[in-house]
Amino acid sequence: MPGDVLMIPRRTSNMLRFIVVGGSIAGLACAYSLQEAGHQVTVLEQSSGTYKSRGGIRSPPNMTRLLNHWGLGPAIAKASIKANQFTFNDGLSGELLGVLVLHDKIMKALLADFLYIQHGDLLTILYDLAKNAGVIFEYNTRVESVDPWAGSVTTQNGVKLTADVIIGADGYKSIVRTVVVGPQSLRGVRDKRVSVNLTVPTELMREHEDLIDLTESPEWTLWLGDDCAMHGLLTCSKREYAIVMHVPGAPSLPIHESWAEERPLDDDLLKLDRFEPRARKLVKLATSMIPTHYIIHEPFDNWVHESGKVVLVGEAAHPLMPNGSHNHAMSIEDAMTLSTLFSLPATRSQTPLLLAAYEELRQPRCAKTQSSERQKRDFICLPHGPEQRARDEGLREARSRALLDWDEADEEFLRDTWEEYIDLFAFDAREAVEDWWTKWGNAMRTRNGEAKSEAGHEKFKVPRLEINVLRDGLVV
Repeated sequence: MPGDVLMIPRRTSNMLRFIVVGGSIAGLACAYSLQEAGHQVTVLEQSSGTYKSRGGIRSPPNMTRLLNHWGLGPAIAKASIKANQFTFNDGLSGELLGVLVLHDKIMKALLADFLYIQHGDLLTILYDLAKNAGVIFEYNTRVESVDPWAGSVTTQNGVKLTADVIIGADGYKSIVRTVVVGPQSLRGVRDKRVSVNLTVPTELMREHEDLIDLTESPEWTLWLGDDCAMHGLLTCSKREYAIVMHVPGAPSLPIHESWAEERPLDDDLLKLDRFEPRARKLVKLATSMIPTHYIIHEPFDNWVHESGKVVLVGEAAHPLMPNGSHNHAMSIEDAMTLSTLFSLPATRSQTPLLLAAYEELRQPRCAKTQSSERQKRDFICLPHGPEQRARDEGLREARSRALLDWDEADEEFLRDTWEEYIDLFAFDAREAVEDWWTKWGNAMRTRNGEAKSEAGHEKFKVPRLEINVLRDGLVV
């Protein structure tokens, strides 16, 4: 249920120039939200901007809620599928092991849905939003170097561009990250698994009786195999079925290839013999695959350069396991946090303070999510053995209780099942900034030489989401 609507002041002067390096979802979200806050934003993107990935992404409530705040609810609704539950199947036999039902009561309390949307569709929606807000786009513009002290970037053509703040939204292979993070950006451990994206037109699936239900059901379906897993969901208004497979790593496979680089299907890499006939048939309907293999980094110490002129967002700041549930959610939260901070009344000299606040607010949240995503991936990829049997038995035991109506389910079961999900889903980046402002706003205004009264500033509203997990019960 909605809580109180809180008011914090809004900046009306001392606007800044931002350069966003990278036209990713993180880059577009930052560009739009900062431009909407009154700043001037230019996006530099090395590609032509024409490629749109067909991969499916998940928008959990914490992400959907922020997209709705930007007025994207109708556009997202047209392009997305609303999830109703997650189903866990034995990879080899197809047996239904467990279910996580997205109960209406808790989703209403979260004020947003869990959605599936095609990556390219979301990219287009955010681009249109940013373009209409006045963001300037420079495509086919590769950034070769960054001078953090001058606040400048140099392109492949030798053109130098300057700004008050440079935002590195250039993804997993970020150039900007090396400038901010330093030697730590080069350290990491090769992941033991490969993540593979495949897409199947649902019109092909409908030609097979045992696949028809997957073309209509809003379930997120998971198959748990021996040391591997696959999962799939509908996207593109039910015209495509997006599949992700997590399989043991191949040492010869290059690290994190381009999302646009497709390869022929490789049965050995995909471990298809570890999956049931229906799952194998589904994968075989794909014409190509996109494998990604990445380096696991410990959370970086710094997201902001000591000059106070360069900051990282999205995968440049916190590279997550590919194809997780929160990759894009964390990027959208980054953008909302940064833009809300730069909507507060502040002088140009306080820009480093706001960037430090962004780093302080986002690092713990993203580090926790990075760890959680890897744990969940490893949970569904257990090799056959005692741990896998215990996992499957636990899913079977919980299945009947999971299917009960929310009001009929056991309170302890609900708390055990939903506590971590609520921690992730109920987070609101705007509330986090409002809490920070409550603590530090007076000090900032005093430093500005302003009266502690907020007269002369516009106000903007931050609706509070009241949803709490308590030791003695679940309250929504």
